[in-house]
Amino acid sequence: MRQFDVTLDHALDDSLLTEVAYWINFASQQVVKFHIDPIGRAAIRVWATDDADPDEISRKIRTTVAWSVAEQQGHDGGDDSPRSVRFGPSRGPAGLTPDDAVTAGALTPLGIADVVIGEPLVTLIRGLDETFRELAAGFGAREAAYSTLLPAQYLERLRYFDAFPQNVLFPVHLDTDIDTAQRYVNQTLDNQGQPPRDDFDGFAPRDQVLAPAACFHVYQGLEGRHLTENTAITTLGRCYRYESRNAVLIERLWDFSMREVVFVGSPDYVRSCRDESRRRVLELVERWQLGGTIVPGHDPFFLRGDRPDAVVDAQPKFELRLDLPYKDGDFACASFNVHGTFFGSAGEIVDSSGEIAWTGCTAFGLERWAWAILAQHGLDPEGWPADLRRLHKQAA
Repeated sequence: MRQFDVTLDHALDDSLLTEVAYWINFASQQVVKFHIDPIGRAAIRVWATDDADPDEISRKIRTTVAWSVAEQQGHDGGDDSPRSVRFGPSRGPAGLTPDDAVTAGALTPLGIADVVIGEPLVTLIRGLDETFRELAAGFGAREAAYSTLLPAQYLERLRYFDAFPQNVLFPVHLDTDIDTAQRYVNQTLDNQGQPPRDDFDGFAPRDQVLAPAACFHVYQGLEGRHLTENTAITTLGRCYRYESRNAVLIERLWDFSMREVVFVGSPDYVRSCRDESRRRVLELVERWQLGGTIVPGHDPFFLRGDRPDAVVDAQPKFELRLDLPYKDGDFACASFNVHGTFFGSAGEIVDSSGEIAWTGCTAFGLERWAWAILAQHGLDPEGWPADLRRLHKQAA
């Protein structure tokens, strides 16, 4: 393994370190691990494979850092933009660590981004989803279910591929051709049951993607519609995002469950629903005695690059980040978004007044919520706050 330092042109702002570290994991497969100097914040110690070229790796890391910093600073609303708001108990001793969860059988790692989720997490996830579904019902949201597949052409129109190409996962299948199928079988038999992969030329074009968010299907389903009233729709979906080495047990999964509440209509309706949903979620957090932070989001994909046809909100995204005491850190468990006319323009969705509809959504990562609860309150539901004990008991 080769070890060397990458020197940056400028010291990183402390608030950027977490996001920069996330994206460095996508810089090169030859990077095994790295460490950002937490004091000077202008040097990165890199450990790479023996065949790595330090100059080339340095170039890729510097490019990745520059891109990540520019994206985050570009979405900074300035001095008047909302700042982080702390809530709940301060970070204290861990209720549960990952090692504790594995020892107790609550989690069983199978491989990269692959884990068996056991009790009490399974029941807790079911109870959380029901709670968030009831929250959606409070907005009059009707429920819908969708496939996990999205046409690649749809995400092309949304310009998703030039926003988060690193996260996209594609399903692949063989061409519809008997000769191709037989050739695939023969090569598999010749290789003692191991099928051909990258060197096989018989795969069909990648014209579908695995949905990276549950709400995309909602906007696709409303394309070309002239709404007669403001509309709310909720859905539970399986979402897929390639996370490279950022995948750690249940903290970041390549596939995960997301409950979303989508609001479509006038600007005032969408803004008020987003803000009211945030208020109601914070009430739940208070009752569940969870610690965390509300922060302005810096990574809405619909702001990346050139988006000339969309009117966007001054503050398009907030994140709710719940504490992980065992690592003195946190992670995003919910987001509260206003997209402006981005999806309405892309899909020609018209509101009841005849204008391009605004959209917004509130999204919940269910596995993350459940893990944050265990990380803060421990493995035994009897030791949880009363409202959480009740939720778990009703879902059992």
